[in-house]
Amino acid sequence: MYVFENILIALEQIRSGKTRTFLTTLGITIGIATVIFIVSVLEGYNANMTKELNVLGVNTFQVQRYDQISGIQTGPRKRVFRPKIKAELARTIREHCDLIEAVGAELWEFGVLVAYRDKKTNPNVRVAGGEREFFLNNGYFVQTGRAFSAEDIALHKRVAVLGMDVVDVLFPFENPLGKTIRLRGRKFTVIGLLEQKGNSSFGQSRDNQVIVPLSSFEDVFGRNRSANITVRIKPGVPFEQAKTQVIGVVRAARKLHPGDENNFGIFSNDSLVNSFNNIAKKIKLVAVLLGLISLLVGSIGVMNIMLVTVTERTKEIGIRKAVGAHKAQILLQFISEAVVLSIIGGLVGMLLGFAFAGVVSLWLKIPFMVPLWAVISSLAVTWLVGILAGMYPAARAAGLDPITALRYE
Repeated sequence: MYVFENILIALEQIRSGKTRTFLTTLGITIGIATVIFIVSVLEGYNANMTKELNVLGVNTFQVQRYDQISGIQTGPRKRVFRPKIKAELARTIREHCDLIEAVGAELWEFGVLVAYRDKKTNPNVRVAGGEREFFLNNGYFVQTGRAFSAEDIALHKRVAVLGMDVVDVLFPFENPLGKTIRLRGRKFTVIGLLEQKGNSSFGQSRDNQVIVPLSSFEDVFGRNRSANITVRIKPGVPFEQAKTQVIGVVRAARKLHPGDENNFGIFSNDSLVNSFNNIAKKIKLVAVLLGLISLLVGSIGVMNIMLVTVTERTKEIGIRKAVGAHKAQILLQFISEAVVLSIIGGLVGMLLGFAFAGVVSLWLKIPFMVPLWAVISSLAVTWLVGILAGMYPAARAAGLDPITALRYE
């Protein structure tokens, strides 16, 4: 009963001083809004990661020259030199790994201009040179025409499979199949069109590319570069077992001794998702720290305003004590007011966090997700802040002498 009455008194005090309440709870509001907003956006990204970051096919990984950078690196970071990976390594893996279904080498060139007659793309097209396994291993599917064959690779045929972004620019009103495009001044015949994949969560188009045979790629763009080796595991074979077998073959091919660190990296869908999650965890930590700083400032504001309230209502406290109010009742009254003040600030912060996260989710086209733990934690923290911030002012109010309080002007 006393608690309900104290809440009503607290709400009346807040209503009578709206501006003061707003300024008092601003720190709490900002802190909770920051945490809810950042956590919600990151949760939306996490929900989209499995789909968006599956850049390789099922049960597939790559052998690369360098590791994927995991997490946020601060300060200077020296990259240890590693020898380039040669495309011939794919044949070595194919010959010595019996747990592997398909393996192929691929090379990439970025920032390429593609031309057809008088039309040109922007110089931002990705060109890949691959073997026959490229499409399945990387999760690309040819929707029209065909992929290149072993004969195309062996005979260095200049044929190309186009992504739909390139098609839209160069062939808006005609069928691209059989037409001749130019890459670095060399002519390539279009033999297939890739199925449209759309944009990634980071806004980058996955259709702005051209795929050509590995041999033809080397003829045009050169051989002096490091290849990626894409490996697809046989159905039913454990992922880690196959990966261990491939690592052993690659270490032997690169003449590494027992105890030497790998001078190559392994990249998979899981490693990319884990890399994102490591970054997300650090961003969440920063968000929580910023929120805690704002909550600390807010709690100081609540404590200050409660001390002012105790001073302003000294005579009221004296009257309540004179008519029989106990110290515990006075203590509970002022703690309740501090808690109500903090919870109001927290609720406003949560609503603002939801609103900003919803807008960003619509803008980035990611799911809008607010984890339950963030809501419960926010409410618990604001409740705790209210108790801690109101404890000293409430104890001071409860300890006032009724006769002295009644004389206060």
